[in-house]
Amino acid sequence: MKRRLYILCDLEGSSGISPANRQAMRHGSAEWERDGRRSITSDVQAVCEAANEFGIDEIVLNDSHDNGHREPNVLVKELPRNVRIVRRPYLPGKPRRAVRGEPFGIVIVGQHARYGGGGFAPHTIQSPPIGEVTLNGIEVGEIGLELALFMGARLLAVIGEEAAVAEAERLCPNVVGVPVKSLEKDWFPTADETRSIIRKKVLDALRGRNEANGLHLEPPYRFTLRPADGWRFDPRKRFFLGWIARLVFFRLSKGRMSENEATWETKTVVRGLYALHCARGFLIKQAG
Repeated sequence: MKRRLYILCDLEGSSGISPANRQAMRHGSAEWERDGRRSITSDVQAVCEAANEFGIDEIVLNDSHDNGHREPNVLVKELPRNVRIVRRPYLPGKPRRAVRGEPFGIVIVGQHARYGGGGFAPHTIQSPPIGEVTLNGIEVGEIGLELALFMGARLLAVIGEEAAVAEAERLCPNVVGVPVKSLEKDWFPTADETRSIIRKKVLDALRGRNEANGLHLEPPYRFTLRPADGWRFDPRKRFFLGWIARLVFFRLSKGRMSENEATWETKTVVRGLYALHCARGFLIKQAG
């Protein structure tokens, strides 16, 4: 059996991205081309080097920033040959199928905290309008939703904003945290400064895999979604493919919706994530 390592990467939490160069997070911008891509590529390279030194057979990379554009954020040609990119990662369930079995472990790179969680550029999928998401009573951001998709798989390491590392530690206490920036401490080292640290910490995490844990929740999966300040739900809102959203959310997922909260329940996490994306389609700005 091949040992596959799954890497989820984002851009906001990568080394070298700070309030001084925010445009580096904007896909397609000159700053993204010059700084953003180089920063996240360096972080991912450090993880891949550790994985290959350890003996991982295949690395499955989900380059998820900005919904995984056709042109990746990571400079793919600068990665090892055993890296396979997940195409169209914005489809719920696609990353899990791409791994083709149980992953040896998960490493999250370049991660930011959930909306309201502190740190640099916190958000949950898109905030605003999304304010708070809970799953079986646990408040989750993108880290928690990804762990739910890979329910039970071991989270080995999280590299990113210090607030994101703390968020991951609350969900999986044995994860190896590698903070590479902190808004609260005004600490933003360069990718060159963090690369060797990332490599060493990820190698430690791989060697200590048996101590790592994942997220363990039992079905049914109960979701809630609350809007950010200044937003509300309008179940009568008309939008492109709104009839499909109504079918998935209200009928298939038994969803309920008020101005301030949407709730639904599903037997699988994937179906719950589809319902989440349908529910967000009904969010509108409050008047005034």
